Amino acid sequence: MPSKSQSATEFIVLASLMLLVILGFFAVTSSRLLEAREEGNRKIAKDIADFAYREIELAVSLNDGYNRTFALPQKVNGIDYSINITDNRELIVNYLDNEYVRFLPPNINGNLSKGFNHINKLNGTIYVKIQT
Repeated sequence: MPSKSQSATEFIVLASLMLLVILGFFAVTSSRLLEAREEGNRKIAKDIADFAYREIELAVSLNDGYNRTFALPQKVNGIDYSINITDNRELIVNYLDNEYVRFLPPNINGNLSKGFNHINKLNGTIYVKIQT
């Protein structure tokens, strides 16, 4: 017959093993949750950039004289972000430490900002400016 101390030792080993399994489960679950949240933030940054890029792409595809005013939100899900055009070649969006870059077609001049922006096409060049 097993002694009382052997049963107590087996119980402690079993309880410790169960605790390790539960802790491992929570670690994996929280890791996956953080990854999903980060992926959602990257998708939001991409969506903002894609919206602005489509406006520019539309202007490129149309004839000279095209004019349009469009709005970019001040905040997304109550969180601030930044958007700008760098060197007239890159559209960059930063949202919660996630940077998304879209490369622009040639002949783009100007910059974007949150709020109202005006885009027009003259002599094959796209001009983007902040509407005040």
